[in-house]
Amino acid sequence: MSGFNPTEKKAAFSIAILIALRMYGLFLIMPVFSVYAKTLPYSTPLLIGLALGIYGLTQAILQIPLGLASDFFGRKKILTIGLLIFIAGSIIAALSTNIYGVIMGRAIQGMGAIASTGMALIADVSRPEQRTKMMAFVGMSIGLAFMLAFITGPIFSGWFGVAGLFWITAILALLALIQLHIFVKEPSKKVKKAFSFAEFMHTFKDMSLMSLNISVFVLHAVMTAVFVVLPLHLVEQLGFPAPQHWKMYLPVLLISVVFFIPMIIMHEKLKKYFLFISVALIGLAISQVMMALFNSSLMVISAMLVLYFAFFNFLEAAMPAMLSRMAGEKYRGAAMGAYSTAQFMGAFAGSLVAGILMQESYMNVFYGTTIMVIFSVLIIALVTKK
Repeated sequence: MSGFNPTEKKAAFSIAILIALRMYGLFLIMPVFSVYAKTLPYSTPLLIGLALGIYGLTQAILQIPLGLASDFFGRKKILTIGLLIFIAGSIIAALSTNIYGVIMGRAIQGMGAIASTGMALIADVSRPEQRTKMMAFVGMSIGLAFMLAFITGPIFSGWFGVAGLFWITAILALLALIQLHIFVKEPSKKVKKAFSFAEFMHTFKDMSLMSLNISVFVLHAVMTAVFVVLPLHLVEQLGFPAPQHWKMYLPVLLISVVFFIPMIIMHEKLKKYFLFISVALIGLAISQVMMALFNSSLMVISAMLVLYFAFFNFLEAAMPAMLSRMAGEKYRGAAMGAYSTAQFMGAFAGSLVAGILMQESYMNVFYGTTIMVIFSVLIIALVTKK
């Protein structure tokens, strides 16, 4: 928090808590959802994947329009509408008694697409020289929410069931809404984040930016694909009950931090940005293929999850920071909009691909994600080749 003035410190904490509460609720169901969804009437592997990832599709479609709407109607109004929509989707999912109702609830959850509005609010309340640091602080809060969700999700599902997790998600979003109206002030002078169509299209013409969009698409496609199939494999093939999965995730996530933090430090020190991103992606590919080849060993799966979470969290932190530097002030808003869209589309595509591939074999999903990661590494190699 060094360098922040008092107003920026208060805003950083308030916005970070608001966004982290919502993201924690979204992540909470990931470690156990596919096991629960398989028990619902009309459930199929494809529909399980669709139910987990459909929020990514609606997020991708509405992220930029809602962000632009906040320029005209105010940040707090759009954040309030987004949180109310998210609460409605969570309640629908909690009350649903078949897979189709859960899909509808998840789709409505995604329609509360407020990530870009949250980033715009950060721009409103921060000085230009502190803006990247504040975004990194909010990003860290999302990372902590991610880790906490994977530890507590299995525990809470054992206590309250997965329907109970949706109720918890709704309550957390309500707390975020209260936090928004008590602690977050509508900025009197907004920093416009709107961008022209030409600026947005520039991000697709710049191959370096496109390589990052492809990489984040793949990163989130792999995440949703893995957590469609992995909980099912642990329960059905290894006899590891879903409510006990926290016993694996807790040490795995803690150990992954030991690898993740030095990578961030070295990445910034050496400034070999694309090299570190490529190495992390290759590490992800190795973790995927090893989980497929040694799928009967809980020890190997746990070790590979350490690698997976270390590289995933590194990429989640490193790529947006790199994008911000590469895009420059003129194209930063458009580049972040395109990046967020690619991120959420990846979450949708990964769950859909997993739903298709696991109809034949769960291991097909890991082989499929390996191919996707290798493809993104090749794109980076082509783009950065001198």
